[in-house]
Amino acid sequence: MKKLFSVLGCFLLAATVLTGCGGGGDDKETKAKTELNVAIGGDAEFLDPAVVDDSITANILNQMYDGLYTLDQEGNAVPDLAEAEPEISEDGLTYTIKLKEGIKWSDGEELKASDFIYAWKRAVAIGAAEAYYSTFISDNVANAEDGKAVADEDFGAKAIDDYTIEITLKKKTPYFTALMTNTVFYPVREDFIKDGKFDELESKWADEAKFPTNGAFYASKINSKSKVTLSKNKEYYEADDVKLKKINFIVMADTDAQTNGFKSGEIDFATQVNNETVQADADLGEKVYLIDPYVINYFVLFNAGEENTVPELKDPEIRLAISQAIDREEVLDVFGYGDYSYELKGLVPKGIPGVDGDFREEADKEEEYSGSDLENAKKIMEKKGFNKDNRLKLSYKYNDLPQHKDVAQALQASLKDAYIDLELIGSEKEVFFTERDKGDFELARHAMSADFIDPMAYLDMYNGFTKAGNTVDDAEYEKLLAEANAEDDADKRLEKLHAAEKYLVKDMNYVVPLLGYSDPILKASNLEGVFSSPEGHYNLTRAEFK
Repeated sequence: MKKLFSVLGCFLLAATVLTGCGGGGDDKETKAKTELNVAIGGDAEFLDPAVVDDSITANILNQMYDGLYTLDQEGNAVPDLAEAEPEISEDGLTYTIKLKEGIKWSDGEELKASDFIYAWKRAVAIGAAEAYYSTFISDNVANAEDGKAVADEDFGAKAIDDYTIEITLKKKTPYFTALMTNTVFYPVREDFIKDGKFDELESKWADEAKFPTNGAFYASKINSKSKVTLSKNKEYYEADDVKLKKINFIVMADTDAQTNGFKSGEIDFATQVNNETVQADADLGEKVYLIDPYVINYFVLFNAGEENTVPELKDPEIRLAISQAIDREEVLDVFGYGDYSYELKGLVPKGIPGVDGDFREEADKEEEYSGSDLENAKKIMEKKGFNKDNRLKLSYKYNDLPQHKDVAQALQASLKDAYIDLELIGSEKEVFFTERDKGDFELARHAMSADFIDPMAYLDMYNGFTKAGNTVDDAEYEKLLAEANAEDDADKRLEKLHAAEKYLVKDMNYVVPLLGYSDPILKASNLEGVFSSPEGHYNLTRAEFK
């Protein structure tokens, strides 16, 4: 299974040479400039909404497609191509959505409800092994089964007419509208998939420029290893509001290269820069664009499952001791994000709406679920029979990049004082994720950005064995989630999700929250109209140079 949206882009080390740009990183006067140069931290993968599972490609697609719903800057799911919020049946199982009329694809063809239905069926048939987010459909839409094609008459989502979609769910899912903001729900043109087959990934249609899109831009040139150029879609229904004619997404994996490219004026929007350089340079600091809040966490994962061979990790008190022994100030310091990071007290980071404000902040006001307390950690360990002469030996796995290594060493140093010897095991990214996802670890690094804006984007990780890295099957926790999501009252549902998170983090200590953060982006001073949403996507469709 592929991992969740990558949150590692800013740590990639491979250098890439900057190719022909024409930017505005400095304050030079730019007259009627209509071409934007964006530096990205890695290759743009296959530009197929069904299979994208990395933030870099998702951000490119965000400029090329409009969905039924999108996220505003506060993280609320709001209508995009849908006329309004979905009409939801009394039992919460049937969604009826009206599509705006007169929307066209970039080649002039009219967008129809059936384009959405085809795209969803195709994603489900491809399956989660290749299309990770297809589970948003297969887990929820009636008669959808992961990796299997389904007949039109059986599929739980139907085009009633050219402008009406009806969706029948398997179970009540209060956050289903939020799920529909994901790229996997974007429409796809059946006539551009070879023979219209669901599983035709080998046709590579999305690697060939000028395939039709329904958003503000289409891909006019594609070289995933170096540069993807988007051109303005003249058929776009709000084309008059799109001022840019081109956006060049230029692959620059090295953060110093991005920073220097911005300083020289070759790059207008640098998405993954050298944080230390930016924080030390007052002029650059004034040009920082933050996705704030950015819904992302960084935490330690325990293997507390039945198959684990370390009995101590099945003990919630031992897990608490490990959590309390960690010097979080030191972890924040070595992480190196300064003012762009904060200590995290739960699994759900800042940026997700709660009952009355931010979900994380309102929970912290009531009670902090985690924190450092070395003396209590030592007392617990001593009660369990450990001391300086009888030490608990554990291992911690991480993908071997400098920042993760620094954090690992900080954890190792902290735990020494609580009679714990932590062996550090760093490995290549693919090896690490494979081992972690199948439960081959004792302690492991984890980080998650939000795939949709709802506490369930995080809390669902421990809802059975379905999520990568979860080794725990806790019936009580699953009951708490089920009760919360059965609630018709939105505020009561969130209150019950707070209780579920407290059980997960404070009562059972299944995870060790460490920090949340936001990647600083450098934006040209004369570039305006950029906006973003908390899941980490930026929108350049209304950007313009002043």
